[in-house]
Amino acid sequence: MNVCFIGKHRYPKDIFSNEQDMKTWRSMATYFDRLFIIAQSPDFLFHRGKEKNIRIYLVPRLGYIGFIKCSVILGLYLRSRFGVDVFDASEVVGGGIAVTILKFLTGKLSVIEIQGEIFRKLENKENFKSWLLKKIGLFVMKKANRTRVISRAIFNQVKEQGIEENKIRLVSLRVDLNLFNPAPKLSILRIDSFGDKMGINIGYVGRLIDGKGLEDLFEAVKILRSQDLKLVSLREIPRRGRTWKLIVCGTGPLETKLREMAEDLKIDDKIEWRGFVPYSKVPEVLAQMDIFVYPSWHEGFGRSIMEALAMEKAVVATQVGGISDLINDGENGFLIEPHHPEMLAEKIKELIENKDLREKFGKAGREWVSKNFEWNRGIHDFAHLFLELRDAPPTRIHE
Repeated sequence: MNVCFIGKHRYPKDIFSNEQDMKTWRSMATYFDRLFIIAQSPDFLFHRGKEKNIRIYLVPRLGYIGFIKCSVILGLYLRSRFGVDVFDASEVVGGGIAVTILKFLTGKLSVIEIQGEIFRKLENKENFKSWLLKKIGLFVMKKANRTRVISRAIFNQVKEQGIEENKIRLVSLRVDLNLFNPAPKLSILRIDSFGDKMGINIGYVGRLIDGKGLEDLFEAVKILRSQDLKLVSLREIPRRGRTWKLIVCGTGPLETKLREMAEDLKIDDKIEWRGFVPYSKVPEVLAQMDIFVYPSWHEGFGRSIMEALAMEKAVVATQVGGISDLINDGENGFLIEPHHPEMLAEKIKELIENKDLREKFGKAGREWVSKNFEWNRGIHDFAHLFLELRDAPPTRIHE
């Protein structure tokens, strides 16, 4: 069976340096004869790469129309040359429209993935962009043989749009428990974090973009700074050793605004900016944290939370989107309402001052993701979606 994945995600020119995606493609490739990936080039040139039964094509950056046109032409070539059985779109606009056209032209099967909460109820008035995204999403889903979603929240949102439940498949993201493993060899990194063995490190790993709630996190840091926190420490350690800081890992268009906000709130000395962290180095960064905070305002799933849980970190996150698939409030972390920096600060403070609770949440968190989001099991479920389409009778496929 040959599967072609199409998505307007930008890849680097060194195609195989995309560690996170390549790990998925290499695992998926063991289930199929050939795997094709069509994505967006970082420039106006065409790039391609090949590894065993995986072929990756990066089409030039020519906007959505250019991406759709190039993807359709390339998809037709791959269908003619190699016999693609299923076209899968990893986002609804570029990939979704291209896959829908390819299904019409070739008669082959199609799958549409919904990762973000494009069908969530907006707090403010809907703008044209979100309205158009919903319209396109609904159109391509209705034309597809299957819609795959990454969380129960998105499953319900898609179902509310009138998509039949038997056409929706929940395929959660997954975590490599061998890579994200709180092994003793990483414990030394915790000591070296700020040159202070007794400090408490609060952390965030993710993109610095609108909607991640980082403004609330900074407000919470300001609140915490004004309080007398009771950090657990050995008596023989001088009081000056008991400190806390926030580690921010990631880059994005909001970085300048956030740095200015930190200065305005007079908390810039409490923040360490780490910048971009390669996927293979994320476990080392998480090993240096005691509390992981993810105050997003909307979230399809929350991959970073899953990885923090695997590393046995206590988590404070917002109860939005698919995050409740990962956090059971009071069992393996705290869930709070979004836009509440006071509550965020309160829960962070509780964890700062209670080492036993941090450890309890950490152990329960790794146990939860081990049972529900282990890598090989997740890849099997992902691949099974396509194998199911291959083996199903035609009447069932087109239900």
